[in-house]
Amino acid sequence: MATAANSITLADPRAMEAIAGLAKAPLRRGHHVRILHDGALAFPSMIAAIRSAQRTVCFENFIFVHDRTGEDFAVALETAARRGVDVRVLYDPIGTMLVKGGSIRRRLKQSGVQVRMFRPFSVTQPWSWLHLYYRDHRKLLVVDDAAAFVGGINIGDNWSPASHGGAGWRDTAAVVRGPAVADCQLAFDRMWQRAMERMPGSSGASHLELPAAQLPPAARGDEDVVVVGDRPRTHRVAALYEWLADRAEVSFDITDSYFVAPRRVFDALVRAARRGVRVRLLLPGRNNHPLAGLAARRIYEPMLEAGGEIWEWGGVMLHAKTAVVDGVISLIGSSNLDPLSLHRNYELNVVVGRGRATAVLQRFFEDDLQSARRLTLEEWRQRPLIYRIGEQIAWLFSWNL
Repeated sequence: MATAANSITLADPRAMEAIAGLAKAPLRRGHHVRILHDGALAFPSMIAAIRSAQRTVCFENFIFVHDRTGEDFAVALETAARRGVDVRVLYDPIGTMLVKGGSIRRRLKQSGVQVRMFRPFSVTQPWSWLHLYYRDHRKLLVVDDAAAFVGGINIGDNWSPASHGGAGWRDTAAVVRGPAVADCQLAFDRMWQRAMERMPGSSGASHLELPAAQLPPAARGDEDVVVVGDRPRTHRVAALYEWLADRAEVSFDITDSYFVAPRRVFDALVRAARRGVRVRLLLPGRNNHPLAGLAARRIYEPMLEAGGEIWEWGGVMLHAKTAVVDGVISLIGSSNLDPLSLHRNYELNVVVGRGRATAVLQRFFEDDLQSARRLTLEEWRQRPLIYRIGEQIAWLFSWNL
């Protein structure tokens, strides 16, 4: 006999309560959530929020480089600090080091901005070598406890539109207004402290919870929001995808930049496709990490055999991490369905139920398919043998990332 939790459909308001329980995070109601399409929209919105800050700016990102885009953010952060706003910046030095442009840390500190690197690595401190394994992959901006920006967009010219000298990578973020902003603030505060720990790991409280008195008021919106903070090896996002796939009735649309999904998630998506759910995966046609791109292609054939759809993005790098299920529940955040996000990274996502935001995200997905190519099973089975060998090798190596 099915349990009450198993019998809940995703259109049922209780579904978000079940998701909150699965994520070990509170369900917050009464939000206004706005979806931000690419850096072309996200960057001006984020900078405008920083410029309007009156009390606090808490800024966290995996990559924050000193290029043209980074300079725009640095000026906004410095200006806020000089007018008395409490500005804190947390970034991952390993992520930033992987992108040309250099660190902006010294520049910000000279302007009164509090800056921390997440567990920096030093060749002269052997204990710090362990820090290379666990990284802060989150992208978060919280301003005045009133607005929180969450998504997959890093701070660098790769995410800036070509009209501003950038590469124009495709990505998605969301700005949340309402009680869940306090959960995002708490998530930042915990990472701010965690950044100074000598040893890596998953210490700290296991879930987000705040007294009601600390919550900001509802934003006169109708969206329900759950903030899902994932730590290394907790696999909350994987469990969430599996739960959603097993309950999807109509559609499951996923955009992911490095889809090397764990078996539990992949099997759940295959089950959904076999029972008639329209499962569509939108993945990069050209990946900035070729190993991950090849490893992802190993799942193409079994997914196509099950009736799922594989679409490959035809433009520059597709970096978004989003999902829309049955048109009623959506996820936006920093988590990829790959070994790095699941085993080695700290991540942050928001799950949104009801309201306009999910409909907007669904429309963005349909629009993105216009710039993608759908693969067929017959076409895929005829690919050259050298590609098959490369996919198998990449899959093996990808799990050691």
